[in-house]
Amino acid sequence: MGPDAEMNTTTQEGARAPAPLPTGDEPRPAIPAAKNPILDELLYRCFARWSLWRYFDRVWLQSHGPLPHPRNGPLIVYMNHSSWWDGYLMYVIHRVVLRGRFDAHLLMEEKQLRRYRFFRWSGAFSVNRDDPEDARRSQAYAAALLRGGRRPRLLFIFPQGKIVPNDRRPLVTYPGIARIIAQAGDVNLCPVALRYELLGRQFPEAFIRIGPSYRAANPSDLEGVLADITRRLTDACDALRDDVLALRYERFQPLLRGRRGIDELFDSVLRLLPGQSPPRRT
Repeated sequence: MGPDAEMNTTTQEGARAPAPLPTGDEPRPAIPAAKNPILDELLYRCFARWSLWRYFDRVWLQSHGPLPHPRNGPLIVYMNHSSWWDGYLMYVIHRVVLRGRFDAHLLMEEKQLRRYRFFRWSGAFSVNRDDPEDARRSQAYAAALLRGGRRPRLLFIFPQGKIVPNDRRPLVTYPGIARIIAQAGDVNLCPVALRYELLGRQFPEAFIRIGPSYRAANPSDLEGVLADITRRLTDACDALRDDVLALRYERFQPLLRGRRGIDELFDSVLRLLPGQSPPRRT
């Protein structure tokens, strides 16, 4: 995707060297983050951005409420997890939608991070849900990340813990996210729904629904926080599904554009012929 296809620039405002990650006697996961701004940029451009350009027709955005901003403090973005592509859209949310304003990190399943350790350069760190002690360390590490830093940090979490078909209900979430919120203190929360559909083009389209952001009424109420997260994420996924299936494109704005498929190239040729007017879509 060329730079002119992006809604916003991807430059980081006031970018500085990232603050040191938790060290010393503080709890650490089996695989801690190892952020590297140069290698992080390389991963975004060579993997996420290039792959979305190659395999998708459009990436669409629907925003509800003001977008999260660092002036409101650290942020947790929690998303549904229905596809391998979700990680690439995470890059897009951080760099294009939120314009790289936050120091971003990602909680990632340990066995996956061991296979793809290079995601540590983008701030990924591990969690092993099958090991309660390791999960506790990862949650404490995540909370310490959110409390620290010279600029506000952003933590991406998939609270379902694994890839699940998009329309499976009830949507099940794990309590780790509520424990992180309880330990982190005053953090901003933002639900994000993701969806992928083939809608009359050669290549599929990706849809992002973000917001509205909010703060937990009582962060120490673990059950209440988790129930609220589950409800908000379910509502966001259902609303996104309804808008996509009803083809309500007017409720979205194009965020990124991929390469043109054979269908679009053929339509372009037809438009040059007398009496031919294939449908257009922005």
